[in-house]
Amino acid sequence: MAAKIKPIEPTVIKDKKIVREVIAQVRRKPTAEDVKWAKSRRKMFNELTAK
Repeated sequence: MAAKIKPIEPTVIKDKKIVREVIAQVRRKPTAEDVKWAKSRRKMFNELTAK
């Protein structure tokens, strides 16, 4: 007996304020603190994902 799987629908955001806020967060430039954090994690990430 096969299981039925419902199709997944994309999320619809109806509040325009939330949409604007999300777009602003995606488009913002990374802060110096974000860059510093990413660089500190890069070495560890490379070690964990090395083959």
